[in-house]
Amino acid sequence: MTKNDLLSLSKFLLLSCWLLTSIKVLADAPVRIGVLAYRPKPQTLEQWQALTKVLHRAIPEREFIVEALNYKELEAGIERKQLDFVLTNPGHYVHISYQHGFSAPLATLLRREDDRSHDMFGGVIFALAERGDLNTLTDLRGKKIAVTGLDSLGGFQMQAYETAQAGIDIVKASQLVLTGMPHDAVLDTVLSGQADIGFVRSGVLEDLAKSGKFDLRQIKILNAQTSADFKLLSTHLYPEWPFVALPSVDRELAKKVAGALLLMGFDRIPGIDGFTIPADYNSVEQLLRSLRAKPFDTTPQFTLPDIWQRYPTAVLALSAGVFLVVLLSLSLFSANRYLAAERRRVREQNIRLVDSEYRWKFALEGADEGVWDWNIVSGEVFFSPRWKSMIGYQPEEFANTFEAWRDSLHAEDTDRVLKTLNDYFDGTEALYWVEFRMRCKDGHYKWILAKGMVVAKTPDGNPQRMLGTHVDIDKHKQIEQELLQSHDALLRSNVDLEQFAYSVSHDMRQPLRMVSGHLQFLERNLGESLNEDARQNLNFALEGAKRMDAMIVSLLEYSRVGRKTQQKSWIASDAVRDEVLQFVEPLAEQCQAKIHCRGHWPILYASRDELSRLLQNLLVNALHYRQENQAPVIEVSSEVSGSLWRLSVRDNGIGINPEQFDRLFQFFSRLQARKRFDGTGMGLALCRRIVEHHDGKIWVDSVGEGQGSCFTFEIPLGYTPETDTQPI
Repeated sequence: MTKNDLLSLSKFLLLSCWLLTSIKVLADAPVRIGVLAYRPKPQTLEQWQALTKVLHRAIPEREFIVEALNYKELEAGIERKQLDFVLTNPGHYVHISYQHGFSAPLATLLRREDDRSHDMFGGVIFALAERGDLNTLTDLRGKKIAVTGLDSLGGFQMQAYETAQAGIDIVKASQLVLTGMPHDAVLDTVLSGQADIGFVRSGVLEDLAKSGKFDLRQIKILNAQTSADFKLLSTHLYPEWPFVALPSVDRELAKKVAGALLLMGFDRIPGIDGFTIPADYNSVEQLLRSLRAKPFDTTPQFTLPDIWQRYPTAVLALSAGVFLVVLLSLSLFSANRYLAAERRRVREQNIRLVDSEYRWKFALEGADEGVWDWNIVSGEVFFSPRWKSMIGYQPEEFANTFEAWRDSLHAEDTDRVLKTLNDYFDGTEALYWVEFRMRCKDGHYKWILAKGMVVAKTPDGNPQRMLGTHVDIDKHKQIEQELLQSHDALLRSNVDLEQFAYSVSHDMRQPLRMVSGHLQFLERNLGESLNEDARQNLNFALEGAKRMDAMIVSLLEYSRVGRKTQQKSWIASDAVRDEVLQFVEPLAEQCQAKIHCRGHWPILYASRDELSRLLQNLLVNALHYRQENQAPVIEVSSEVSGSLWRLSVRDNGIGINPEQFDRLFQFFSRLQARKRFDGTGMGLALCRRIVEHHDGKIWVDSVGEGQGSCFTFEIPLGYTPETDTQPI
C-alpha cells in the first residue's frame, strides 16, 4: 500500500468518526419548547417546568427544555431553528404559521381558573374605579391606553376588534402606551397614573389580586360581558393557546408529544388542566383580517379567476342579486321616466293655466298625486283632498298646518326629512325630494315620496312659499323589501354551505389523522405481545375513530334534511309519536324514566322520517342529560294553535344556563364536558334544520342549571283547521 493510499484511508476514517459523532449528538440533543411569557419569565418557567417531566416520563429517550420567551425572542428562535415546539397565543400562532408554513396544532391548552376548565379566553378593558369619566367604549377616545404590544391577542387585538365594532379606530383615536411583556406591567402603568386605561388578557387581574399585588375594588371593567366562565371580561371569547410543532421536527417525535399532551392529567402543571384536541382558530384569523393585523397587514393580490375558483357559489349568488337589482333599477328608471313626463306635463299646464291655480291643482289630483301649498312665513299649508285621502283622512279631519304634517312623520324619519328640507333651503340640495313614512288615520304607516320647490321668496331672499306633491310608494317599498329579504336569504344559505364545507375539511379530518397516526405507530411497535405503550395508543386511536364516526354520521344526517329524506305527505303525528316511544323504550327503562304524552295529536303535512328524528332527538336528549340519582320525568305536550302544531318536551334534567341559549342550536355546540356527557353536539343543530325545513321555529326555556328544560317547536299543519277539512 502506497503512502497516498494510507493518507486517503486515514481521511476516510476521520470523516466517518466525525459523522457518527455528529449523528449521535443530533439524536441526543434536548428538545426545546418555547413558551410565550405573558407573565414574568421566572413565573412562566416555574409554571411550565413540570411539562418537561411529563414529556420525559412519556418519552424517556429524549430530554426536554422549556424556555420562557417574549415575542421577538420566540420569533428569532423559530427563524434560527433553535426551537422544536412552540406554545403561544392564537393570534401569534396565525402570524408565524403564515410566515413559516406550520401545519395544524398538535393540541389546544386547557387552563384552570376558579376551579373550572377553560379552552377559551378573552380580553379585559379596565380603568381605575375612581375615574367617573370612563364608563363606555366611546370614552376611550383621546385617552392613554396601556398595552403589552400590538401583536398581543388578549392584550390588544381582542379589545381593538371590540372598539372597531363600536366605530372606533383605537390606534388613531387614542394614545397607546407600549409596556412590553409581561401583562403585569399594564396594571402597574394604570395604577401609577401613567395611563388612563389598560388592556390585559382574561385571568391576569384575578391572579394578581390573589397574589396580593392589588385589590380588585381599585378598578372597574369597561364593556363588561356576561360570561359563565370569567368574572372579568370585555370581549368575545376565542380558543386557548395552541401547541405547535415546527416543520423540522421528526414526525414520530411530534406524534409521541401529541399523545403525551392529550393523555396528561389535570393536576400535572399548576393552573393547567391539560390539553385537548386542536380547536378551530378560524375566528382568530377572521379577527386579524378585520384589523388588518399581521400577517394580513398587506393587501392580497386577487384575480377574477382566483375569486371564481374560490367562491363560485358566492359569485353566482351575487350575480343573481345584481340581476334582481338591475331589474329593480329598470323598474325605477321606468317609474322615473313616467314621473319626469308627469312633471313636464305639470309645468306645461302651469304655464297655460297660470291664471288659475285651482285648475293646476286639479290636474295634479287627476294624476293621483296629493298637492300641498305651504306658506312658510305663516306656517299654514293647503293640503288637497287627494293628499288627505292618501293617508285616510277626510278634508276636514286633518289640520292645515306645518306642525300637523311634521307630527305625522315616523319618529325614525323626522330628523332626516327636516334636514333634507333645510339643505334644500340652504342651497345644498338642488331639489326637495325625499321618501319617508307617514302615519295614517288608522295608525299604520305608509311610505310617501315628497317632491317640491320654492316658488316665491321674501325681499331678503328667504323662502316664502313652496309647492309640492305626495306620491304613495308603499307598494314599491314592499317590493324592494321582498327583494332585500331574498338577497339576505341567499347570503345566509351561502354562509351555511361554507360552514358545512369547513367542518368537513377541518373538524372531521383532524380526528381521522389522529387515528391514522396512532394506528401506524402501533403497527411499527407490535412485537410478540402488546406492551403498555402500544395498548395505550390503540385505545387512543379507537376513541378518535369513534368520535370521527359520530361526527360523520351527524353531518350526513344534517346534509340529508330536505334532500334525501322522505317527501312531505299527510301523516298522523300520533303514529310517529308511538314509533319514537318504541324506539327510546330500552333507554327509558334503563334509566327508569317516566314519559307522559298529552294533548291533541293532529294529522299534518310533513316528512315522516324527519319528524320522527326530530322527536327522537328531543326525547333522547331529555333522557341523556338527566340529574344524578334522579329518575327522569318527561312530559310531551301537543297542541294545535290556528294553523300551527306546537310540541313541547319538558324534563327534570340538568337544565341550561339562559346565557347559553344562543349556542344550543349551532354546529358541534357542547355545553357540558365530554367526560360527563358524551355526544357530538349536532343533535339540536339537526333539530333546528328539520324545523326550518318545515317553515317552523324551535326554542328552549330553562330557569337555569339543575332546573330542567323545555324544548318547543312550531311547524305549519299544512291546512287551516277553521276553514279547511283535515285530510283523512
